[in-house]
Amino acid sequence: MKKLFFLNLILILSLNFCGKKEEEKTEEVTPVATLDAETQKGKELYDMNCATCHGSVGAGDGIAAASLNPKPRNYKAPASEWKNGNTEVAIIKTLNEGIKGSPMVAYKHLGDDGIKKIAKYVVHLTKN
Repeated sequence: MKKLFFLNLILILSLNFCGKKEEEKTEEVTPVATLDAETQKGKELYDMNCATCHGSVGAGDGIAAASLNPKPRNYKAPASEWKNGNTEVAIIKTLNEGIKGSPMVAYKHLGDDGIKKIAKYVVHLTKN
């Protein structure tokens, strides 16, 4: 019985240490920037209204993007490629008016406060 116990113990220990290096490297996790309350609310509104087309991080790769022409804006694109620019004021203009000839519609129904918060979050995405 003791022999079986020790064989099992050796087996368990060898399985636990098999393939492990003496000094395993652990991946460093980069902390996510904490959003202020207004930008966090903008993220929530963005997730509900914009992420379907623009994607969760603004790469223009949301689930609806494949069927859209022209494709949704990738927020990392240079400012010169944005129809109205990538400043908060320019994004507010786009959200208020939409972009004619594209799938980007106006979001006036979110109100000035909601639009401003989304614009602030989109600016955050362009930089992060």
